[in-house]
Amino acid sequence: MKFSSYYNNLGINAFAISSVLEAAGFLSIPQIALILPVVAHRQMVKKLADGRFHFVSFEQYLIDNIEFFFNFNERYFASLTPTVNALQFLREMNAIELDGGGAVNASGLPFDASMGKRAERVKRASPNIAALISGNTEVFYLNARIEL
Repeated sequence: MKFSSYYNNLGINAFAISSVLEAAGFLSIPQIALILPVVAHRQMVKKLADGRFHFVSFEQYLIDNIEFFFNFNERYFASLTPTVNALQFLREMNAIELDGGGAVNASGLPFDASMGKRAERVKRASPNIAALISGNTEVFYLNARIEL
């Protein structure tokens, strides 16, 4: 899977990481590395942004949506460099603070309607994305078949 530079750019990547960090409070670097592979999957974001969706657990989400994880390993490795770039950008803007093997939201990036529908969906999905990746990272990596 190729990441399109028009669809996944530094701005939306930084906004996605900032929004999920805002919802989670603190995330470890391995957890942060899971944000962009989730955001890169349109159907996954659409479901997580749905106001009727209720997150129970990662395991239940995986069982109910196994098709969303078909190429997760590829999305994960394709998003490592954009994740590092977005973290560096957010840090230089003083939007996040790196601390204790992870990051916390310092000031964040505010949402504006002019950012578009995709950013709006990411913002709505952020609490569910945070819940999805906030659990046991080893379980997520194993079940999403991320080959380290």
